[in-house]
Amino acid sequence: MALKSVLKPDSAVMVGLAEAAAVYVIYNSALPSHADIRSAPPHDQTIESSRKAAAYKSAAVLGFIFLLTRDLNSFLIGGLALGGIDYMAKHSNGVNPATGKLADAAGSSITGVAVESNDTAFPMSDYSDSPQPDLSYSAGY
Repeated sequence: MALKSVLKPDSAVMVGLAEAAAVYVIYNSALPSHADIRSAPPHDQTIESSRKAAAYKSAAVLGFIFLLTRDLNSFLIGGLALGGIDYMAKHSNGVNPATGKLADAAGSSITGVAVESNDTAFPMSDYSDSPQPDLSYSAGY
């Protein structure tokens, strides 16, 4: 069963913009400004938990409005706004204020320990002392 848009296109756009405004208000009330987030140490857990709470609240609002209107177009507009605003907040939280660049999160490597290089990401066994195999091929001709 295909989901048909219930609202007319102009109404769907207005509802989508209203959803985007609701997402903005939720994030604006839950988090400090992006300038303040960028001036804090990178990957602050308080900011990250507030960001996740704002994302869940925004998704709940979008889902509720979608259930009321059953309009996919307005849901997509609100969802794009949610994705963009959440990405901006997460990016601001990851920036190191001293360098102005994204910082690695502690424990974000494969081994669970922050590393300076990828040399220890997949440690390989040292076979330098093992005997070398005979690679000559004789087919018995």
